[in-house]
Amino acid sequence: MLLYDNTHAPNPLVVRIFILERGGLELDIQAVDILNLENRRLAYRTNVNSRGELPALRLDDGTVITEITAICAYLDEIAEGGNSLYGATPTERAVTRMWLRRMDIEIAQPVINWYRNGEDTIDFYRGNRTPAPEARVIQKVQINQALNMLDDELEGKVYLCGSRFSAADILIYGIVKPMLAVAPWVNVPGRLNVAAWFKRMDDREGCQKGLVGFQEEHVSTL
Repeated sequence: MLLYDNTHAPNPLVVRIFILERGGLELDIQAVDILNLENRRLAYRTNVNSRGELPALRLDDGTVITEITAICAYLDEIAEGGNSLYGATPTERAVTRMWLRRMDIEIAQPVINWYRNGEDTIDFYRGNRTPAPEARVIQKVQINQALNMLDDELEGKVYLCGSRFSAADILIYGIVKPMLAVAPWVNVPGRLNVAAWFKRMDDREGCQKGLVGFQEEHVSTL
């Protein structure tokens, strides 16, 4: 398998952390330079992902899987060894998918959209996205509302699924952690449970290694 990766974007971080935390996986890595728009060039869009997005996973039979939730779900199923990050029972898997859905639509994607709507992203995207700065105020309010609810829902819990660490924790952490540099208001001290959750995630070895990025062209977590 070949993973198209980049260390400057949140979505690839989600998959890197998942690989490191999941175990039982072996794959090759190919870095794609998004800062110089390699992912927007014809070769990448023709041969890998027509949407010009990262990450992407090419299977040995040539099939290319995109979208981080699909990639993580596939890797979870084919891993040899380690422990599933979706759950060991139908109930655990359903609860994990419930939290994945909630965190993606309520916080992860809204935070990314808030960032993309900043005027300073014009040069970064170089015409590939059109920002709407006027939308940022209501987006910020809605994100804060979702974070306030999450703070309540984390009361008495270690992770989103209770004491069980899961793919849902990885998704929201991988998306939001890099954004804290430009949106520190996401993790304010007043949301005690959210702040404590971030600290627990920061302390995980898989998260720390994922933030650094893969240093080898071949990665094995067997």
